[in-house]
Amino acid sequence: MKDILLNKETDLDIAAGDLVTGSSELQQQELLLINNKGTIKEFPATGIDAYGYLQDNNTTELLYEIRRQFLADGMEVVKIDITGNGQLNIDANYGNS
Repeated sequence: MKDILLNKETDLDIAAGDLVTGSSELQQQELLLINNKGTIKEFPATGIDAYGYLQDNNTTELLYEIRRQFLADGMEVVKIDITGNGQLNIDANYGNS
């Protein structure tokens, strides 16, 4: 998926006076993970708030919600898991887009 890219501060990435574009698949996944429901005004049911699930030590529900939101966003989800040392592994993509 190609889109306008954000910088590390989640602000528009601008280079030489132009918006930077490129593969945005990981950026889209990150935005879904960090935003709460209601943050994206046009789509109020979108957003996972992974931090909240982790604070509650509710990893089972976190994995379920990630899969649900990624599928709703049009991704093909191959695998999502959390390793024994707490690393979140995501294998999901937008297919041929």
